[in-house]
Order: sequence, then structure tokens, then C-alpha cells
Amino acid sequence: MVRTMKYCYRAFLLLILVALLASSPASGGNNRADQCLSCHDKAYNKAMMNAYIHEPFLEKKCFTCHVDGEELPSASSGQERSKRQQRSKITWLQKHYEPAKTHFFLLPSKNIYQKLFVQIKGPDNKSRITSIPLPPIGEISTLANDGTQPEISNIQFHGIKRGVLYSAIISWETDRPANGQVLYGIGSFNQKSNLDVHLKKRHIISISPILPGKTYNYTVASTDIHGNKSISQPLSFSTDTPAIPLPQPDPAILETQVAQLSHKLLAVDDLYFITITANAPTHMSIGKDDNLRPQITIQSTGNENDPPTTHIALRNSRETNIRVCLTCHTNYQTESSHPIDVGPRRGMIFPDDYPLFDDGKMHCITCHDTHASQNEARIRRPTKQELCIGCHKSYG
Repeated sequence: MVRTMKYCYRAFLLLILVALLASSPASGGNNRADQCLSCHDKAYNKAMMNAYIHEPFLEKKCFTCHVDGEELPSASSGQERSKRQQRSKITWLQKHYEPAKTHFFLLPSKNIYQKLFVQIKGPDNKSRITSIPLPPIGEISTLANDGTQPEISNIQFHGIKRGVLYSAIISWETDRPANGQVLYGIGSFNQKSNLDVHLKKRHIISISPILPGKTYNYTVASTDIHGNKSISQPLSFSTDTPAIPLPQPDPAILETQVAQLSHKLLAVDDLYFITITANAPTHMSIGKDDNLRPQITIQSTGNENDPPTTHIALRNSRETNIRVCLTCHTNYQTESSHPIDVGPRRGMIFPDDYPLFDDGKMHCITCHDTHASQNEARIRRPTKQELCIGCHKSYG
């Protein structure tokens, strides 16, 4: 009850502050933001009821963070800025962190414009970007659903690891690209791992928390692109179960230069099913060029007789969720700061409510709410410890 009254009191004070700002002469500089609030007033009013509010949001400086064309201060040289801006044209949609010769992707046909960009990483750890044309979805062959379930095989237990919490690693294979999840528990299957949505034939998932000295029953489940699902027969493991070491990639193979890529496109309803094969194992990302997107037209007022207008150009997600943040938070690069623009470690899966780039990498807004929160520093969990354990369940 006391905590509720405290939040209500804070919200009341904030509403008074907003009213004062709106009535003050200084508020006249927010006329451009009023254009945003004419459509997004509900989101603004809801955020203003929180205890911790992002200062630019409180001051209605929408254009500072969101609008393309606003100058962002930077200490970089003009040449460095130009290179960064050129890279930022590509929005990376999916990223596969485990090296493989063949990668599978399922993408909606909407909002991908003319080309698909593919990034591979060579043995020198340098990235190379190429592109493949994307014909309209109606012009490519359809992958029919034969109604059969994926065949699950070679299920293996790779041992229990001690970190912040105990975790166990399970792997298996499927005869076709599919997602993966582990159902487990002591006596019953009342727990489940995060769903690995990446399409794979080789699946590796870490599950936690695991209680030491207990025997767990588990099954693995995979669903293909048509929704056909398979669940394996029940198995069990404990700390006494012999573990099979995870296979390590051959360094000689990883040193092979990736020189060739081939691809195959099929349609699954309104989705592109894309298979990309390299001549050697490689990491792979796929993305789109946001500069090729058509302009958005909106009805700027509630009057249907008014002609529609073109929505103002917005920054891409990389600029909004990293670059804009660093213009104010210049002390980010410290030992106590969490790295950004990085993906999960092997076997780690981010919680569903931690936003990521389309390639699976984290950014500033992964840990912090954008506009406002009831938590200090606008973190996504009530405490820093809960925030960290959301990802680092088996951190060693």
C-alpha cells in the first residue's frame, strides 16, 4: 500500500511538472514534438505515470532520438562518420553465431526491399558483405507441406556446468531445418528452456537452473517451418550421468577461406525460406537496406478529406538504440559497463522481453526501457542482479 501511494505521489508530481512545462514560454520549442504527440499521445501519457523517466522524453525531444537527419555530435573524423553511416544503411535481420556450411533463414516478404545482404566472417576475422536479389514472393516456387514431423536423432547429454546457477547442455539433430526447445523437470516436465527460433539441423541448448544431486527427466522438441512438431521419448540425466564432450570445430577447417556462396529461395505462404551454402564453415548474418524502403504515407489529421502526407524519415534501429545513447552517455566505455552490439554466448538465449537487433545482438535498450520505467536507471528488472541473471543463468 505504501509503495503504491509512493508511485501515485511521484506520478502526481510529474504531471504537475509536465503541465508547468507545457504552459511555460520555453515549451514553445517543442512544436515539432507536438506533431509526434498528436498520434502517440497514449504512449506518452502512459510512460509519464512511471517513477523514472528519460530526460529527453520528459522534455518532449522526440526528434533528438528518432528523426533521421538530426545531427548527432561525434568526435570521429568525417571519413569515419561516412563509413559508419554507410554500414548503418543495412539492418541485420538474423545472425548465426555457430559456424556452419549451410544456413537456413525464414523471413517475411514484407519490408525486405529488392535485395538480401549476406555477411560472412573469414579466417582473418574480417567480414565480407555480398547481396542476392529477392524476386517478388509470388514469382518463386512454393515449398509444400508434406505433413510429416521432423525426425529427431542423436540426442546427447553434455554434462552439468556450475556458474551463477547450475546448468545442463543437451544437443540433438533433426532431418530438416527446425527450431528447438527442451522440456524437463524432476519427475514431470514442468519446466522448459527458452525457444531457440533459429532454423537448424544441429541443436544445442543450455537449461537452468539445475539442482545438484537430483535426477531430471527431459525430452527435446523441434518444429519445422510448416508447424509440424516432434517430441522425443523421455530421457533422464543427473550429476552421475556420463557426459559426452561437445565436439570442437577443426581449426584447419575454420581457416579455410570462404570464397563461394550459393543460395536457394522457396516460398512458404508469405515468407521467404532461404538456404545459403558456403564452401567452408562460417558465421553468417542476413540483412536488408533500409534506404530502399518506400516512404510511409499517413493521414496527418483526423479529417478524412485532408490529403495523406509522408511520414517523416526515422533513424534506423542501430542509430536509435546505440549511437544516439552514446552522444550523451559518453562515459559508457568503462570496465563496469556491459558490452553492446554482441550476441549470446554458446548455449545462452536472451529472455523474450529483452529487445535485440534483428541479428540477435544486444543494444542499450536490451537492458533499459526506452522512455520510462518503475525501476531505477530504467532497467528491465527490479534489481541489477535479476537483470543479469535473465541472461547469465550459467555464467562461469
